[in-house]
Amino acid sequence: MNRLTIASFTCICLMSLVACSKPSDSKKPSAEKRPSNVISTQVKMGALPHEINAVGHAEALQTVEVRPQITAQIAQIHFKEGDQVNAGQLLFTLDADKAKSQASRSLALTEKSKAEYAEAVRNLKRTEELAEAGFVSQSAVDTARAKMGSLQAQVAAAKADESANAVELAYTQIKAPITGRTGTVSLKRGSLAQANSSTPLVVISQTNPIQISFNINQSDLPAVLAAQNQGPIKVSSQLPNGELRTGELLFLDNTVDKASGTLLAKAKFANQDQQLWPGLSSSVTIKLAEQKGLVVPLQAVQTGPEQRFVYVIDHNQQVKVQPITLIRSQNDLALIEGVAEGTRIVKEGGQNLRPGDKVAEASKASAVQGSK
Repeated sequence: MNRLTIASFTCICLMSLVACSKPSDSKKPSAEKRPSNVISTQVKMGALPHEINAVGHAEALQTVEVRPQITAQIAQIHFKEGDQVNAGQLLFTLDADKAKSQASRSLALTEKSKAEYAEAVRNLKRTEELAEAGFVSQSAVDTARAKMGSLQAQVAAAKADESANAVELAYTQIKAPITGRTGTVSLKRGSLAQANSSTPLVVISQTNPIQISFNINQSDLPAVLAAQNQGPIKVSSQLPNGELRTGELLFLDNTVDKASGTLLAKAKFANQDQQLWPGLSSSVTIKLAEQKGLVVPLQAVQTGPEQRFVYVIDHNQQVKVQPITLIRSQNDLALIEGVAEGTRIVKEGGQNLRPGDKVAEASKASAVQGSK
């Protein structure tokens, strides 16, 4: 092989190497983002049940502290702690010896004053007859009349004293002012009960009917007031044994608590079986009239940094943010404003979406998997 041939071969090889090492002018197209799997739904007109759910505590409908009105020794206790008692039932008997003695004495004084007064009336009549005949002066008549008036006042005072002592004697028998359940008895038989003591002998709590106190949100107040104008509001409560008992709204406080934005409410329930006990917690539900409007699944409502919104799906299968107003929610439904009826929105799978993303309808399992 001559020198020219070798040189030509070498040149060809070098050109081939340069050609192989030259970058390609054509670039591969970038992979397009796949549509996100979602489940969609349409905004519909509907009615949303309005329920108020809260947890409250049972309370006695009324509580009375029983105190002695006189100071005397406790002679007898006619009930046991924790007994159910009826209004007018005898609870305590206090030592009545002193009160009986005073009552007897005042009765005797009343009878004595009555007799003296009757004699004064007769004496005045005789004196007036003698004065008419000219046997006594007018001053004698005036004296007799004054004495009669004095004795008449004594009779009135004696009767008042008699009544006061009769009341004091009645105070030796302490009766239940209301029907209810008794609590702890503070003094035992033989102890000295002090009149108007700061410590009651016993406290009676009326538990049938009983009331449950709970709080409602201020946003529910207009609906509750509107329902009250239609008649009594029914309230249901779940008892510890699982029974659902129906009562009636009894009370709404006149002030909303500024800190919590809630209002105190009370409902009254029949409690013959004593299933509701003071202090026991219990769930309550108030069912109000349904509210009509645009209804969507609650999970379709997204929460942004400044407002709530839904993802609207356009004809190109792309999503955009549509701000809405959430009026209220109940269970898994939401009543909203800000979007037209019939609009197609994302129900499930919207957690990782961004405005402009494309979506594809998928099964529920696929949408849930795609949102993770």
